[in-house]
Amino acid sequence: MPCQSYAPYRAFKIDVQVTTGKTLCLHSAGRRYKVSWTISPSGQSAQKVIASFPEQLEFMSEQDAFRYAEKRAHTFIDGMLSESPTVSTQ
Repeated sequence: MPCQSYAPYRAFKIDVQVTTGKTLCLHSAGRRYKVSWTISPSGQSAQKVIASFPEQLEFMSEQDAFRYAEKRAHTFIDGMLSESPTVSTQ
């Protein structure tokens, strides 16, 4: 299961995991990728997870799955910080 950690974004660490599966296509089985991502404070242990999301979408390539999850995590963090002034980014 390929995993990737990204540089901290607004003081939060983003970890993405991609899993490979097979989906029935019109004429044969095709390879598809599913993705999940977690967010934790970058200065603390990875055990303190703020959010963890398995996406329901399937992707044609691993790279597409990683890009999508990183963008979704950034959007989630932006929304979380704009709605909750009490969330600490330190």
